Amino acid sequence: MSMKLRELIREVRQCKSASAERAVIAKELACVRTAIKRQDQVQYRHRNVAKLMYCDMLGYPTHFGQMEVLKLLASKSFVEKRLGYLALMQLLDENTEVLMLSTQSLKQDMCHENPFIVGLALCAMGNIASADISRDLGRELEKLLKHNNPYIRKKALCTAIRVINRVPEMCEEYFKCGMATLEDSGQGHGPAVAAVQLLYAICMKRSKLNKKLKKYSPQIIGRLSSLLRASYDPDHDIGGVTDPFLQVFLLKLLRLASMGDKKLSEDVDSVLAQIATNTESNKNPGNSILYE
Repeated sequence: MSMKLRELIREVRQCKSASAERAVIAKELACVRTAIKRQDQVQYRHRNVAKLMYCDMLGYPTHFGQMEVLKLLASKSFVEKRLGYLALMQLLDENTEVLMLSTQSLKQDMCHENPFIVGLALCAMGNIASADISRDLGRELEKLLKHNNPYIRKKALCTAIRVINRVPEMCEEYFKCGMATLEDSGQGHGPAVAAVQLLYAICMKRSKLNKKLKKYSPQIIGRLSSLLRASYDPDHDIGGVTDPFLQVFLLKLLRLASMGDKKLSEDVDSVLAQIATNTESNKNPGNSILYE
């Protein structure tokens, strides 16, 4: 039986030379290869995958263990599934051929009743989804963009940014979902920031949607004005500024919306005057807003 991850790390740290390290890693990778082929070593699959991740970080080839990663995704254990998704994002990329085999696992987990498992699938999709996976799971993602759980909706909005970069034809559908989240004040900070980032990415990708964004400019200005009038919020206050991240992203979005529109630019001017008056420049959060 191969050693535990902690023991492997200890042995590698004790190596006095690069050749000694290579010898330790080569011996352990040989043990992992043998364990993969044996049916009585299935219970150690998560341990072997963890060691493959460690070896990959050291720069050693670990492609032979990619199928083991996919098997962990199908596990019913949350701990093993979480490790499987972490390994999927580290050991594979969008150009890896076997990545397509993860599509069904991603689809099932995106419909799971446990929001944390849904979050794992969305996180993986947002990091390594190829154009084919984005196209196959685009509709499932669209449903999650309307989810009542703010945690899931935030993850879905972040994932949508990658999807539109791989499949630009999804921009219009996701634009509506992003705008609906921004208009829903009950969604909170996370989904709102993710929605603004998605809208910004969509408008940068498809400039023709800027006209549609102009129609929603009163809502964007209203959201920004409400942040300026908001009382102290310990969860999102940084350096005396209420939610500076959301303010910065809203200003970026307004910049796109008001481009070439004289009337809208005049409406934005009053908000900018408020920001310049009420924002202190003696701390970095305030400076970042004033810069925008």
